[in-house]
Amino acid sequence: MSGNRDAAKHWGALPPLNALRAFDAVARHGSFARAAVELHVTHWAVGKQIRLLEDWFGLPLFDRRPRGVVLTDEGAALLNDVSHAFERLGTAVVRLRHDTFTHRISGVVRVNVPMSFALCWLLPRLADFHSRYPEIDVRVSTTSRKLRYVADAFDIGVRSGPEQGAGVVSRTLMPDLRVPACNPALLRQHPIQSVADLRHHVLLHSATTRSAWSHWLREAGASDLRAARHVEFDHVNLQLGAAIEGLGVALASLPLIGRDLAEGRLVCPIASPVWRADDYMLVTNADRADDAAVSAFEEWMEGMASREAG
Repeated sequence: MSGNRDAAKHWGALPPLNALRAFDAVARHGSFARAAVELHVTHWAVGKQIRLLEDWFGLPLFDRRPRGVVLTDEGAALLNDVSHAFERLGTAVVRLRHDTFTHRISGVVRVNVPMSFALCWLLPRLADFHSRYPEIDVRVSTTSRKLRYVADAFDIGVRSGPEQGAGVVSRTLMPDLRVPACNPALLRQHPIQSVADLRHHVLLHSATTRSAWSHWLREAGASDLRAARHVEFDHVNLQLGAAIEGLGVALASLPLIGRDLAEGRLVCPIASPVWRADDYMLVTNADRADDAAVSAFEEWMEGMASREAG
């Protein structure tokens, strides 16, 4: 109850909202007549609201002149505060309307992504989507097959490199930037301060990215570098897990190791070069592109990728 009483006192200390709206419009237009057009009322009604506001404050807010009105110093100070207040109010209204709308969207979205992308990027962020769209049922499956061959089994997918063909629409979600990454403890015995220092370390590979180190070393001008040893795993998840356990240095996809970097499980000992592999592409089943739930998931993924990139 005390909160209600405080709110009542707060509103009781404010002039009428209609008078403030009229003041804001007149101040922006410098004219009662143009303000009346914007507010869909008469010139007389606007003048009445301004007089009411000036009586409420006990001072003039405008200098009346033959060709319009000009703010007094007090009026200019008030306009600054009123404009910010209306802007904040407008933002709150838009946010509430958006939240109300998104909570009403329902449906099923079938998402198909590679296992490594699901574990390292999608799952850590999926709770955010559920909080925004509680009525949308997200069903995640994993495969690396071309999505155009399984078009009846997905609504949205992510793949490395472009997907083209009947029934699918693809566009870039985010770049796949590759950098060396390792457990920070690995650097205590053999620090990595230059590309040449990698010769003291085990380089970790995955079967699906077997040529990645070769591409990176070529860009680094060290194609002939001979590492202490090479170890290959049949899956990216095992490669990254080995790097986290301190078994060697992986050439890792930045989008997939963001959480590990933030929480200190991995570090990037060399800032450059950064090798850009095939971009992560967002692929949509063309038959489902107009579905509201599918569009919501699409926009959420693009928003997440954009915020993290910027």
